[in-house]
Parts: sequence; C-alpha cells; structure tokens
Amino acid sequence: MYDYIAYNGHTIMGIFAVTIFVLVLLYTFYMGFNDGSNAIATTVATRAVKPKTAITIAAITKFLIPLVVFLISRLFNTSGFVLAANISGKTVYPTYFADISSDKAFAFLLAGMIGATIWGGIAYALKIPNSTSHTLLGALIGSGIAAFGFNSIQWNEYVTVNIILMVVLAPISTMIVAYFLTKLTKRLLRKMSREVNNILTIMQRINIIALSATFSLNNSQKAIGIVMMLSMLGLSTYASNDLPIWIILLIGLALGAGVMLGGYRVINTVGRKIFKLQPMHSVIAQLSTSALMLFASNIGISVSTGQVMSSAIIGVGSAERFRHVKWGIASKIAISWILTLPLALGFGAAIYLFIAKVLLKI
Repeated sequence: MYDYIAYNGHTIMGIFAVTIFVLVLLYTFYMGFNDGSNAIATTVATRAVKPKTAITIAAITKFLIPLVVFLISRLFNTSGFVLAANISGKTVYPTYFADISSDKAFAFLLAGMIGATIWGGIAYALKIPNSTSHTLLGALIGSGIAAFGFNSIQWNEYVTVNIILMVVLAPISTMIVAYFLTKLTKRLLRKMSREVNNILTIMQRINIIALSATFSLNNSQKAIGIVMMLSMLGLSTYASNDLPIWIILLIGLALGAGVMLGGYRVINTVGRKIFKLQPMHSVIAQLSTSALMLFASNIGISVSTGQVMSSAIIGVGSAERFRHVKWGIASKIAISWILTLPLALGFGAAIYLFIAKVLLKI
C-alpha cells in the first residue's frame, strides 16, 4: 500500500506516519511553548520563584510525566492514557476507517495537523489568546467532517459534551471553585499571623511541580491520541494500546523544550494582567487549576490549560475585589476561547478539501 521505514529488519513506521508524527511533535512543542508557562505564571508573578528556575522545573516535570504514566501503566497493566484513547476512538466513528485508502487516511490527519498549526501560528502572531487543545481538536473534527461527512463525528457520544461544551464548562467550573475557595481561605486566615506568607510561598513552589504535572498529563495525551489514530487508520503497525517508549519520550521532550524556549509573554498576561495576585491568590488559583486538570485527565476529557488557569485567576480576583479584575482583558480571552474551535474546524475542513481534491485527487 505504501512504503515503510525499517531498521535492522524491523518495521518502524510508514512514510505517511512519519510525516504525521513529525507534525505532532512540532505541535506538541507549540503546546509547551504557548501553554507551558501557565503552570508557573502565578508563582512568578508573586516572586515566589525566579522565572528561569520555575521554567526549568516546569520543563523537567513536563518531560517526565508522560514517561512516568507510561511506565506505571505497563507495570500494573492499566490504561494510563484514557484521554488519548478517547481522542483516537471517540472523535470520528472508527467504522469510517474500515478499508480506507492510505492516501485518504493521510490526507485526513495531515489536514488536521496543518489546520491546527496554521491557526495556532496566526493566533500567536496576532497575540490572540489561544487554546491549543481546542485548536487541535477543532481542526481534527473539521478534517473529519470534510473527509467522512458530518455524521461521521461522534457528536452525541463524546464530542458535544466533552469537547465543545468544555469551552464553557471547564472555565466556569474552575472560576466557581476558585471564587468560593478564596472566600473560605480568607475567613480561615483572618486571625493567623503574617508567617502564613512563608507557608504560602512554599506551597507555590511545590505547586509548580503539581501544576506542570497535571498540565503535562492532559497535553501529552492529545499528542499520543493522534499517534494512536495512526494505527487505527492503518498508517502504523504499532498497536494503539502498545506504543513504544521512544514515542512517549519524544512527546515529553517536545513539551519540555517548548516550555524552555517560550512562555514569558504568557507569564506576563496570565500572572499579572488579569488581576494583581498575592501569595494566597496564587495558591488558590494553582490548587483549583490542578484539581480540575487532574479530574479531566482521569476521566478522559481534553481541557485548555490556559482557559483553566485564567479562569481560576478571574475567580480569585472576583472574590477578592470584583472591580479590580481587568475585565477588558478577561473578555478578550473569553472571546478567543469561543472563536478558537469553529475557526480551527474551518481550517481543518478547508485544508482537507485542498489536499484531497487538488493535490491527491481522491
């Protein structure tokens, strides 16, 4: 059907699969570059940790988490990548992949990856707050609609609630949790001495690792989900539930490298421009975000790290001083969240039609 790349007589991956995997790594790097510093933004804003130190810790954590989950799942024979399995098996009905030609399978995934990359690049260039999660999934859904038809998407089973509605539900949930947690914490700390700030500083430092871990757990699985889909489409000989460790390592490395090389702009926007954070605010925002990210990853839901962290800060700020929240910036971020999914969907669909009809003529 198509050529394979082999090493020492062992099949590694088809040419089409290698192309898609390279694009997956590039997009994973972009996720780290764009989203990674959300994990450290509040800690840096309150000066609990220097930016360079925080970024280094976050990058190492993001690199290690996919590997740790992979090893634990192998050791205990459990499914460690629930979200990845959902992305690969619950966006487009797998029945549409039966007897699919390699050209069409390649065009479908290529359009999804290129569509996501193009919109991500436009958003970055225009300094538009962007959800890398909804950009990727939106482009994949758009490509799927163009390739297989509107009814090929698992709207009722997964997509509508777990992807589309999460644009609204995830940030609102985090905002509410952060709001009430702030009110509760202020009551508890009202009679405590100023030494509590030292405890809050230590908690922020610990939370860098916790946040980076939960962010990595969710983001890395988006990349792994696309790789799993390669085997479902017949573009790879690897079983979707038995990926080799080197794939996991490269995905973790791409995430970590993205964090190391980018993110200062994100730190400034999230950590300083929405609301002026104090140590208590930072800790609450971190805890609220970590809780939701961990919950979402464990039940297989893809959420935007930027959305969740920004929403937590808005919730904290609203509980502290509602009028001190910079609602103009918050509104701009919210509008970008709503626009990301349909725009990415449009890019994915348009690029598939161009690749399939103009270039490959299938």
